Amino acid sequence: MSNISCTIKVLPEDQRAPAAATAIGINPANAPAVDALRAAAPGVVIPPAHLALLTAKYWGAKGVRLTVGFLDNPPADLRARIVLHMNAWGQWSNVRFVESATNPQVRIARVSDGYWSYLGTDVLHIPANQSTMNLDGFTMNTADSEFYRVVRHETGHTLGFPHEHMRQEIIDRIDQEKAIQSFMASQGWTRQQVIDQVLTPLANSALIATAQADVHSIMCYWLPASIMKDGIAVDGGTDIDAQDAQFASTVYPGPVSPSSVWPNGKVYFFKGSQYARYDVKADRVDSGYPQPIQGLWPGFPASFAAGVNAEVVWGNGKTYFFKGSQYLRYDIAADRVDAGYPKPIAGAWPGLWAANIDAGVVWPNGKAYFFKGSQYMRYNIATDKVDPGYPKPIQGNWPGFPASFAAGVNAAVVWNNGKAYFFKGSEYIRYDIATDRVDAGYPQPIKNNWPGLWESDIDA
Repeated sequence: MSNISCTIKVLPEDQRAPAAATAIGINPANAPAVDALRAAAPGVVIPPAHLALLTAKYWGAKGVRLTVGFLDNPPADLRARIVLHMNAWGQWSNVRFVESATNPQVRIARVSDGYWSYLGTDVLHIPANQSTMNLDGFTMNTADSEFYRVVRHETGHTLGFPHEHMRQEIIDRIDQEKAIQSFMASQGWTRQQVIDQVLTPLANSALIATAQADVHSIMCYWLPASIMKDGIAVDGGTDIDAQDAQFASTVYPGPVSPSSVWPNGKVYFFKGSQYARYDVKADRVDSGYPQPIQGLWPGFPASFAAGVNAEVVWGNGKTYFFKGSQYLRYDIAADRVDAGYPKPIAGAWPGLWAANIDAGVVWPNGKAYFFKGSQYMRYNIATDKVDPGYPKPIQGNWPGFPASFAAGVNAAVVWNNGKAYFFKGSEYIRYDIATDRVDAGYPQPIKNNWPGLWESDIDA
C-alpha cells in the first residue's frame, strides 16, 4: 500500500461561515445540533465560526449530480478511468459524476502535492481556476489498486464523508506522540497537521454516521500497530466496503446504478446446494470455489441452503433470495439473514407470482424485472408493487432474445459496465441496457467465457 496519506482541505477562515450557509441551504440536515450544545452549556453564545466548523457538508437526500473537470488536460482514457471510479459510489447510492469542460463543480489536478480533497459542499466555494481534488502523479500506469483506494477515497470526501479514523473510538486507541512522530517522518507534516488530520476526533454532535467506526472503511487510514496503544493495527480500507455502501445508500437514497456486484467486488452464483464467488476485476471464480451454502450464509434455513431459485441485489443494502413460495432478506453489511425470515412471497410482493420465480434483476429505470417460465413482470421499486399490465411474454419484448431464452431463463445478473447477463442451460447472452437489446454475437457458451463457473444449469 502507498504511504501517501490524504488531507482534507479546509477553507480559509473568512469563507467558513458562508460555506456553512451554503451547506445548510443545499441540505437543511447539515445544520448543527445547536439545541443539544445549548442544553449542555446554557447561556453560552456560539459564534458563527464555531457553527461553521460543526456544519456537515452533505449534498442532501435528493442525491448528488456533479460535473467533473480536469485542470491539466490528461488523456481521455485517464479521465474516463478516474470518473468511472468516482461513480463507483453510485452503485449503491444516488450519486452521479459526469465529465464536463464547462464550469465543472469538481476540478481535479495531479500536481506534486499529495492526495487531497475539499469536503462536500465546500467545493462550491473554491475559485473556478483552482482544483477541489488532487491525485498526485496519477497516470494510466498507476496501479489499479490505487484507483480503487485513492480515487474512491477522495470522491468520498467530495460527497461529504470525513475520515473514518477520526472517530473518537479509534483516536482513543492511538498513542498521540508516537503518531505525531510517525506521520511527521512519513508524510512531512508539521505537528499541527498530524493533530488536525489524524488526532482530532470528529464531534459526535455534528456527525451523521454509522453506529460504530468501520476500520475497513475506504475512508479510514491504515494506522500501523506501532502507534496504537493496544498494538493492533487499523487495517484501513482499499475499496468501498459493505458498511460504506450501506451508509451511502442511507445518506443519498433513491435511484442507483443497478448492479449484482456486492461491495466487495464479487458476484455470487448458485447451483443446487453450492455457490461460487466470482471476482469481477479478475474476471474469474475465486480459488476454492464452489463451496456449500450450508454454514457459510448465516441465517439461511435448510430449505434455502439446499438451493435457491433466484437472487436479486436491491439498492438498499439488501439481497433478496427466492425459493419456492418463500423469500428471505439478506443484510449485506451484517452478512446474515435479517430476523424474521423467510417469509411468504404472497402479500409481501404485491402483484408478483406467489411461487417458483426463476430470476430477477434491478434496472436503472427504478424497476426490477422478474422472470418465470416464458413470462416476465416489471416491479416498480418506488411504489413497491408490480406495474399494471403484467405479466407479459418475454418473446417480442426483449429484443434479440433467442427462442430458447424467450422460453425462460435460469439466472440473470447486472454488471457495472451497463450490461446484463442472462443464463440458460449451457449458454448465456449479454444484454445492453442502454440500447435495450442483446449484443451481436450472442448466445455464447458459458464454458471458457466464465472461468471457473459451472458450465451449465446455473440456478441463480
